[in-house]
Amino acid sequence: MRVMFVLCATFVLGMQNASASSVSCTNATDTQFVPSWGRVEVGTDQYSRYIIQYMYWDKIQRMQWLGTNGDSTFEPDAWFYNYGDQGGLAYGLAPAGYWYSDLPAPYVDTQFEDQFTVGLNQYLELNETAVTVGSGWAVLINPAKVYITVTRMTSGRGSSGWVKLSAQRGRQVPATCMTTWCSFGCDTNNNYQTIPFADHFTIPGCQQYNWLWDITVRRTC
Repeated sequence: MRVMFVLCATFVLGMQNASASSVSCTNATDTQFVPSWGRVEVGTDQYSRYIIQYMYWDKIQRMQWLGTNGDSTFEPDAWFYNYGDQGGLAYGLAPAGYWYSDLPAPYVDTQFEDQFTVGLNQYLELNETAVTVGSGWAVLINPAKVYITVTRMTSGRGSSGWVKLSAQRGRQVPATCMTTWCSFGCDTNNNYQTIPFADHFTIPGCQQYNWLWDITVRRTC
């Protein structure tokens, strides 16, 4: 009971200092927190469906905002297309089972407060299902190092689908709580779609991107 009370108290304290979905942050441009390069692999093996992400900041200036804010967070959000009224069937639904990341203070992001809609089956469905591992201590991310996240997930009804990636900056409130429940995205300029749905990146498959690193380009692996 004591553990539950501490967790609840921490969550309430965080909510008192932030809105339900965002928190005030100092200004930042995309080239002060978005990775210079990234790669995403989505597939299925004998155990389950999975998503693997790699990310890399080529120099310290590319992570200036993350490195100068002690309570900064970073999420390489992966969103699976699931707009049921348009015939979309998500390939992946939610994180489940094994996960790993070498990002500082990693955590599995929650789908709490993600947008729901009524699908063709008349049940509430997530328009976009998020499967993400974030960093609760992004100030410790180093340049010139390739980071990785691995997340197994429950299978959606689709045997294929679309996925988009979004680089999101945020803050932990309070700063001593490095979990998904205390992580809030910034209220302005908080994320950039490094791989949008509009590109129709069909999964299972692999794609990588350069974000304003010499050029901005997306291509298959």
